[in-house]
Amino acid sequence: MLVRAWAGVHSTNAAGGTLVVVAVGSVLLSQVSFSDFGMVRLISPVSALLFLPVIAGTAAAIACDNTARLPLPDPPRAAAARGAWAAVWTLAAALATSSGILTGSTIGWAAVVRNVLLYNALGLIVARLGYPHLTWLPSLTYTMACILFGYPNHGIGYYWWAVVMADQVTAASVTGIGLLYAAAFLAYVAPIRRRRHTDTP
Repeated sequence: MLVRAWAGVHSTNAAGGTLVVVAVGSVLLSQVSFSDFGMVRLISPVSALLFLPVIAGTAAAIACDNTARLPLPDPPRAAAARGAWAAVWTLAAALATSSGILTGSTIGWAAVVRNVLLYNALGLIVARLGYPHLTWLPSLTYTMACILFGYPNHGIGYYWWAVVMADQVTAASVTGIGLLYAAAFLAYVAPIRRRRHTDTP
């Protein structure tokens, strides 16, 4: 049991360190845009600040996972504590990723926060389903799909589902991602039902 508790502390510390790296990267890369990824050429340059939420949002979701898996009671105040914990980590991820905006980036904070909420929601869903070791997989898969298939062959702009590539924020994208994050947040905060298990010697 102590080993599982220590694992939970370690994952939280790792997530905190990751957000520090993201904050520094946000400042250093605030003026950097990507026009291509290897042999894949984007239809328009995409700011690095729109890609950093992949790391920050996922790290915040990992920090929210109860790696210890301790068979403890789950009263309402525990759910409130989980909600506060998730909100603080999401806010920390948004602040870390947005720090580059203070140095004069052309990307607005709304687009960065939008992406953080989306990636954090994907991570929270996977963690809630009981697969914290795969928290990174949906974010990486979705981002690669956006890069490879997120735009028409003979068109301008990205498809609606590749919203993280766009530096403009629309009411539709805010509503959709807001609802997704709210659903993931509520699922994370909901009472946890676990089978009681014992440690093996």
